[in-house]
Amino acid sequence: MALSMEEQIADARPETGIRSRQVRRFFRRPGNIVGLALIVVIAVVGVGAHWIAPYGANATNFSDALAHPSMAHLLGTDSLGRDVLSRIIYGTDSSILASLGAVLMALIAGSVIGLVAGYAKGTVLDEVLMRIIDAVLVLPPLVLAMALAFIFGQGLLNAIIAIAVVFSPQFARVVRSKVLTVRELPFIEAARGAGAGHARIMLRHILPSVIQPALVLATLSIGNAIILEASLAYLGLGLQPPNPSWGFMVSSDVNYLSQAPWLIFAPSVAIALSVFAVTVVGQGLQEL
Repeated sequence: MALSMEEQIADARPETGIRSRQVRRFFRRPGNIVGLALIVVIAVVGVGAHWIAPYGANATNFSDALAHPSMAHLLGTDSLGRDVLSRIIYGTDSSILASLGAVLMALIAGSVIGLVAGYAKGTVLDEVLMRIIDAVLVLPPLVLAMALAFIFGQGLLNAIIAIAVVFSPQFARVVRSKVLTVRELPFIEAARGAGAGHARIMLRHILPSVIQPALVLATLSIGNAIILEASLAYLGLGLQPPNPSWGFMVSSDVNYLSQAPWLIFAPSVAIALSVFAVTVVGQGLQEL
């Protein structure tokens, strides 16, 4: 009895996905568990900021300006009497979600470029796309992000777009390299032989087989995106005041470093813990 097109392709497709033993191996490592726990905590803080923060993000009390850490203000207050802990909690939303949004945009854009370029191997389209990617990769990430943010203008959305442009070439490279291998496998030949069109082959058969490395790279890139977003905010090119952002909190209070070091220490620790958490989890996924 003749097999259908989908059955032929399924028979030829290599086994994919993370097996249960790989998942167990991931959770056997204490570092991965700690990283996941931190990510959960950060996510809960970001989503529940309005309920968790003891004060409003911009609630000022000039009589308490630059107050030392105390039971009333666990991380002290800034030069305007705003509670530092509350501003860090509210800043979680903008700093983390901005980084996640930028990486997601880069993942989508880079995967599409890499998928098309790899499938069109050796054509003019492949050459043009990869030369553009090479040109972007040559530039230092921070310099490129600063230039793009300056061109696009101040604001969180423009900063997200700038970061996405910076990271897109990395995803394009990773996806293209996998596509070059997968496009020659038997299940792709079976799809062609069964009459599948180019778009169907790329989206239905090649993309699921090459997306896992891109997802792992996305996890690893979140940490770099957090640092890049904080850098842009530090330079005044990200989220604008009075909205709290970890990077902007560092830059706006750097003049008070000797008088109130907690103003710099607290947001810096928040950035460091976030980068640590996503980096550890990303490395754990990469080893599966």
